[in-house]
Amino acid sequence: MNWMDFIIVLLLVGALIQGYRKGLIKEAFSLLGVIVALYLAWKFSGALAESLAGIIPLPDSFSEGLLGLLPIEQALYTLLAFFLIFVIVRILLRFLSAALAQLVKIPVLAQVNGVGGAALGFLKAFLIILVTVNLLALLPWKSGQEVVAGSGLSQGMLELTPDWQLQKGETDNAK
Repeated sequence: MNWMDFIIVLLLVGALIQGYRKGLIKEAFSLLGVIVALYLAWKFSGALAESLAGIIPLPDSFSEGLLGLLPIEQALYTLLAFFLIFVIVRILLRFLSAALAQLVKIPVLAQVNGVGGAALGFLKAFLIILVTVNLLALLPWKSGQEVVAGSGLSQGMLELTPDWQLQKGETDNAK
């Protein structure tokens, strides 16, 4: 067991405990909230950007663009709209999550909520670690590859994603 294994175990145990504390409702809303907020911000930021352009004028220097070549005014409005939509949706979903979490304070439901939250928290952390381990193994970074190669847990995770490793072999063979 090397230091990478220790970090993986520590992260997974931490996610398990945090998930249990938050509960299934809050943990699920946290995950779904990010996905829904990103989707809605992506979908509607263009329309809101047009409205913001009519409401909030930018200085003339933004209208002229970067070095007179790249107009950045529309990009700034779109970025602002994306950010506003994302934050507002996340806040609304957090309120909804808190309200629903109050419903599961009944002892039996509270235990189910806690265990479900622990499972979901563990799953989220596992998936993030899985992607990170695969990236370390795939990227042409010798130190990262050596750490992954020396980690038993990382090797087990790599076995769960054989397609990614096949792609690494294909890119190595192409060189």
